[in-house]
Amino acid sequence: MHGNSALTRLFEAQQVYAEYYNSYLARGINPTLDPNDFQNRFADESEKAHYFEIGADAIRLIVSELLRGVRNVPRTILDFPCGAGRVTRHLRAFFPDSRVFACDLYDQHVDFCVNELGAEGILSKENFDELDFGRQFDLIFCGSLLTHLPGNLFRPALRLLSRSLTDEGIAIVTLLGRHAEYVQRHKWKYLDDELFAVATSTVADTGFGFVDYDQGIRSKFDRQARYGIALARPHWILKLAEEDSQTRVLGFAERGWDNHQDVLVIGKPPINAG
Repeated sequence: MHGNSALTRLFEAQQVYAEYYNSYLARGINPTLDPNDFQNRFADESEKAHYFEIGADAIRLIVSELLRGVRNVPRTILDFPCGAGRVTRHLRAFFPDSRVFACDLYDQHVDFCVNELGAEGILSKENFDELDFGRQFDLIFCGSLLTHLPGNLFRPALRLLSRSLTDEGIAIVTLLGRHAEYVQRHKWKYLDDELFAVATSTVADTGFGFVDYDQGIRSKFDRQARYGIALARPHWILKLAEEDSQTRVLGFAERGWDNHQDVLVIGKPPINAG
């Protein structure tokens, strides 16, 4: 019986990523938190531990997708948006030989990821059609961005990701989906029920809903015209992804990140290449 070359490459890739994982464990992450970031003011040690677990779960998700596509270790990686390094610190530790770029609309976040975590910095723009990273990436992790933006920014965001991928690049995009509605009703509150009802009011008919945060939260994100909670059903976001013939839909998983946010994976080569 002859071996299957794709199967062989898969198990070879598993060995490579296992070695990276062992080195990641031995190396450890930089645990320094930005003291100026209000989102890092944890109520207790369990919240702090969960913060680091979320970053580690991003690595699980990333490596799973790289293995599923039997892709090489990414040489260029973008964390977008980087925030204060929740995922960046893990990317820097897991892929020590790769170039890791941290991009955010807020320069204090970019500066922290550059100066403390060793990333290369890129300042973002609110209008994604005007944003050019100046290079392409083998891997883009886009976590907790489209969870907060109105629907008219989804297409520009997907266009940006598509044109910013190398010929073998993938982008992992997280979203708030059906489970978010359950969380609001039964677990904890993203925002007041009256505000959340504005977002859910259109979901059943259109597959998408959005509402801005109240002014207290909005004041902390003052470089954005709109910032709130975005609810996207799978069929709605997949329809947008289908519009781009320059990428393939590589996967979709409800509650795929931190058992909370949905995950869309798109990538190159284009759907009709080869």
